[in-house]
Amino acid sequence: MFASRYTSGMLMMIIERGEIVVDRGTITLCYLESGQGRPVVMLPGWSQSADLFGAQVEVLGASHHVLVLDHRGHGRSDSPAVGYHVHRLAADLHEVLVAWDLRAVTLLGHSMGCAVIWAYLELFGAERLDSLVFVDQMASVLRNPSWSDEQAEAVGATLDVASLFEFTNSLRGEGEDPRVAFLREVTSDGINPETMAWLIEQNLLFDRNHAAELLFDTASFDWREQIARIDLPTLIVAGDSVNVPIRSQRWLHDHIAGSRFARVAGVSGGTHFPFLERSDEFDEIVAAFLAEPAGR
Repeated sequence: MFASRYTSGMLMMIIERGEIVVDRGTITLCYLESGQGRPVVMLPGWSQSADLFGAQVEVLGASHHVLVLDHRGHGRSDSPAVGYHVHRLAADLHEVLVAWDLRAVTLLGHSMGCAVIWAYLELFGAERLDSLVFVDQMASVLRNPSWSDEQAEAVGATLDVASLFEFTNSLRGEGEDPRVAFLREVTSDGINPETMAWLIEQNLLFDRNHAAELLFDTASFDWREQIARIDLPTLIVAGDSVNVPIRSQRWLHDHIAGSRFARVAGVSGGTHFPFLERSDEFDEIVAAFLAEPAGR
């Protein structure tokens, strides 16, 4: 059993930890699970663990069957030598959905978790899916040098090639882990210090070299064409963080037909983790979206 850090006296949800084997029986992925009903599968971002969604597992599990995966190498999952690419993570996800025979699934991705969903759609289409929730991820991370400032800002391409190499090379080094400074930059000034320390701890569970490989892969894709083809009911939740400009989230909204848009900022200023810093507001928005009939 999993003792949630978000336990409320009003909620008595049982949250369980589990394991599932993927990739030809070679890799064990861990997950959190609660509730019954329509399935909601949550995908954490780059270097994040499933535990970050503890509040959502508990609250949304009151009305849905909620599962949160630790990607390979993340959290408590196995850390193999290879496979740190978004399409491999998408294949892992597909194996999980098939193994559990989950259908009419809502996929919720945070940050890189959105890219995993876009890769899943590219590989498998809308197979087994009912709806999508994207939380604070841009369509393209890496700026094409030929783009104007206007083009780059519209899709949220805030990173240039030199900066990407600098960050990933630093990750592969032996000095201070650059993820610590990154996390302090993308959370709001009002975040609880204990929560901040725990967030850093969860991120550093992911091996530095594997983190560098996966980040480079994630940043290298331009998902605009794939995003424009999405025809499932979609909710976009923006945290208004410095690394994911709010305009880039409105771009997603404008290019996914019929999508919904919501902004959930941090305790003080923007945040890349709206589900963590403002969990009550975030959960209310997502719960309202999930409450709509399957297939809309």
